[in-house]
Amino acid sequence: MTMMEECDFYICAVCFSVSEHPGTHHNREMVYCEQLPVGDERLKPVIDLEGALKTRAPRWFLEAVWDAAGMEYPADLQS
Repeated sequence: MTMMEECDFYICAVCFSVSEHPGTHHNREMVYCEQLPVGDERLKPVIDLEGALKTRAPRWFLEAVWDAAGMEYPADLQS
């Protein structure tokens, strides 16, 4: 795989193990994560308007986990 090829993957929301293929880990479905372009805001952790860190997890991970759970992304974490 070269740097220019897509590198979508699946991640375990419990231990962060990754796989190229869908499956279960810790008795849960692994979460699908798509490739994002360099500099995409979703690669950064969520911060508030004052610049304080609201969570250490990057936005793409939070969105993927909530989407996989069928939940709406919480308004208080949207920057």
